[in-house]
Amino acid sequence: MQAFKYIIAVCGALLMTSCSTNIDYVVHGYGDSDEPETIIEYVEVEVEPDAEIWIDSFTQVGAFDEIDILWVIDKSCSMNAHTASLLDGVEAMMNNLPIDVNWRLKMITAGGYITQTTTFPLTRGDTIQDAVDMLNALPSDGYERGFDAVKEYIQNDAYAQTWLRHDASLLVLFVSDEEEQSTMTVNDFIVWYENLRKGSYMASIVNVETADSICTWAPYGNMIGARYMEATDYFAGNIIDICEEDWGTAVEEATNQIEPYEDYMLTHLPYEGTIVVFEDGIPFSHWYYNKLDNKIYFNVIPIEGSLIEIGYDVKEYNYITNHTADLGVNNSSASP
Repeated sequence: MQAFKYIIAVCGALLMTSCSTNIDYVVHGYGDSDEPETIIEYVEVEVEPDAEIWIDSFTQVGAFDEIDILWVIDKSCSMNAHTASLLDGVEAMMNNLPIDVNWRLKMITAGGYITQTTTFPLTRGDTIQDAVDMLNALPSDGYERGFDAVKEYIQNDAYAQTWLRHDASLLVLFVSDEEEQSTMTVNDFIVWYENLRKGSYMASIVNVETADSICTWAPYGNMIGARYMEATDYFAGNIIDICEEDWGTAVEEATNQIEPYEDYMLTHLPYEGTIVVFEDGIPFSHWYYNKLDNKIYFNVIPIEGSLIEIGYDVKEYNYITNHTADLGVNNSSASP
């Protein structure tokens, strides 16, 4: 991936600098062809001695007029403890979807071959009571086959064919307190889902790894939604700890991924002078940083489909985050 090689080369240049100063550095990468070549870019940045580099990234989405939303919910009995949080999350999404977007929201269970309900999706003007009624109407289901459930519903459910709009964008949000257990591999599901719509988005509310969890008990083994998280990471979606008390705020962030980014909250607190921004591997200068909310704001909105990478020296780490970037490695892009 061209821009990935580009930004990592930048990090290498920064890491080799041992003093706090302004420097010019050279980037090596790939041009328009598949053959390696040297691309020389001179960008003046300030570096901090001994600081570690972090890279946040996202792929800019396009504006759209319609979106279909599927909440794929584990209906096993252990999920009853999360009912209130789930409804808070659904309500937050209904209240925060863009006012100029025609949306439809449907809940289905995570059972791969169960008969889903035929209630019409929630739309603008519906209330949280309508959402409660839809949730209560879902059949009991002890399986955790979210991938199978989505594929079966979209491809074979007769009622789904009456309301799903194949020219609309699609957002699937998985909710489960156990690992995904479908027959298909994660990669097979990703390939199938990616080719469904022009805009395909994903989020997951699951048990995260023990080290990242805020649960009062330690999730382990088959309780951790690793397969859900792997698929969601591929689509640069939000991963929400199921033990979060406020799903509403987290779901609002997941909802934001279906709108073009006009700003971006950094994962960690940066040394301001070290921030660099790239659009498809090219230095991007139309931004400013606001330390009050730790966000990058874009004076010029990045173009649809472009890969935006934001590198900086970390001043202070935030260990509880929904971002998926990593030190020196870009793993939050929706591109393979």
